[in-house]
Amino acid sequence: GTHVSGIATGNDPTRIPTPLYGIARGADIIAIQVFSQFFGLGDVRSYSSDQIAGLQHVYSLRSTYNIASANMSLGGGQYSDQASCDSANAGVKAAIDNLRGAGIATVIASGNNGFCGFISGPGCISTAVAVGNTLDNDVEASSSNYHAPLLDLYAPGSSILSSVGNSNSSYSSYSGTSMAAPHVAGAWAILKQKVPSATV
Repeated sequence: GTHVSGIATGNDPTRIPTPLYGIARGADIIAIQVFSQFFGLGDVRSYSSDQIAGLQHVYSLRSTYNIASANMSLGGGQYSDQASCDSANAGVKAAIDNLRGAGIATVIASGNNGFCGFISGPGCISTAVAVGNTLDNDVEASSSNYHAPLLDLYAPGSSILSSVGNSNSSYSSYSGTSMAAPHVAGAWAILKQKVPSATV
């Protein structure tokens, strides 16, 4: 979460030798925790119910804050059909639809399984903005999930230097569609600043 946040909105002009900025360095973050520790599995995962609650919370704040986008650097499964994706993720889709109706984009990582012809859910939802990962030369990363109609766009996601939670001045490089998605979420904030009335 810290790394993803830094990509979207980081702002460290004091970093030596080079300042480090996120895409929308003047924007703010509303941090919402949707992950749970699964002991014995060695990782954290996210329940759909928590994702829905998180998106509904963003929607409840729409009149309090000027929210441009919701970033979801998460996902799982594999989908190649729009109807089956929307059906399998109906609750998350309803929450994304509400945000979209309020002018808030939901930007979601496509997944890092190297699928050709599939992307992960909930990025596959028709009203989400699904993001794949590119290398520095704008070539798709081999690990990035891809499906022509379901994937909306690509963004940088390989060896991305951003903040980590060790201290106020700790940085590390990570790769994946989870790093690509916040590039788009940050860009959405800049676009919304330029054209506040634009639809998603």
